Amino acid sequence: MRQSDRQVGIAYTTYILIALNLLVYALEIKFGGSQNSIALERLGALIPEKVWAGEWWRLIGANFLHYGSFHLATNMLSLFFIGRLIELSLGAKYYLTIYLVSGIGSMLTFSLLAFQLGLSNVFLVGASAAIMGLIGAILAISLQIWLRKRYSLTAKRRLQQVILIIIIQFIFDNIIPQVSFHSHLFGFIIGFLISSVLVFIKFKMKEVQ
Repeated sequence: MRQSDRQVGIAYTTYILIALNLLVYALEIKFGGSQNSIALERLGALIPEKVWAGEWWRLIGANFLHYGSFHLATNMLSLFFIGRLIELSLGAKYYLTIYLVSGIGSMLTFSLLAFQLGLSNVFLVGASAAIMGLIGAILAISLQIWLRKRYSLTAKRRLQQVILIIIIQFIFDNIIPQVSFHSHLFGFIIGFLISSVLVFIKFKMKEVQ
């Protein structure tokens, strides 16, 4: 078996993202604890008021911070399964684009909403918005497959299952008070839109080949 063959199926980008999140979590502990608001603020928690004051780096940093070990564990577990699926389906370049644009875009959109509602001092951290963008990618992939195989019961059932899972996800987002429903929703929408374009391009390239 060739070296390139043995490397097929290894989601390196996902593992790197998980490692970065763990590294940042270690920094949280070092600077005072993962539930220490001062430490999280110093490391880049999203605070719309500070974003509009010019601290744009918070739009990136907040995606790699987590409030407590349970928050970190649940997000990294989701990233491990969902991230690998998207990376192996679309490739590292498209996957990383979806992940980062969803996370940063969600933070920016949330900051705009908070500013409009007069909630500029809101505090937000977590990779879940970027992960919701990956869930949006799953919907985009399933939808594109169904559009190309409309008479396939398998494609139809897969799309229905994905939609059901997304509905359940948003129901839980509304029930759990600590979860930012809006950042999840923005991440999902952005992820779905950008993925729809990227998946369409990828499928067209396959047809040409």
